[in-house]
Amino acid sequence: MLSGKDNSGFGWDEYRQMVVGKCAMWNSYISSHKAVGQFRHHSFSYCDQLTSIYAKDRAIGKDAQTAADIVE
Repeated sequence: MLSGKDNSGFGWDEYRQMVVGKCAMWNSYISSHKAVGQFRHHSFSYCDQLTSIYAKDRAIGKDAQTAADIVE
């Protein structure tokens, strides 16, 4: 939501640790992404910690695998 195409109305509230945006933007996004509605008023307490763990560089070489590749 924060970095996707045509989602410039969303932002991150560092204090509340949640995605923020105007009501019209939320309503529009939720109308095409129903499952996201549950996160409209939800804070993500550990977002900073999880980002530091999972937002690191990924392998992209010829032998790189995704989680789906590994499961197969």
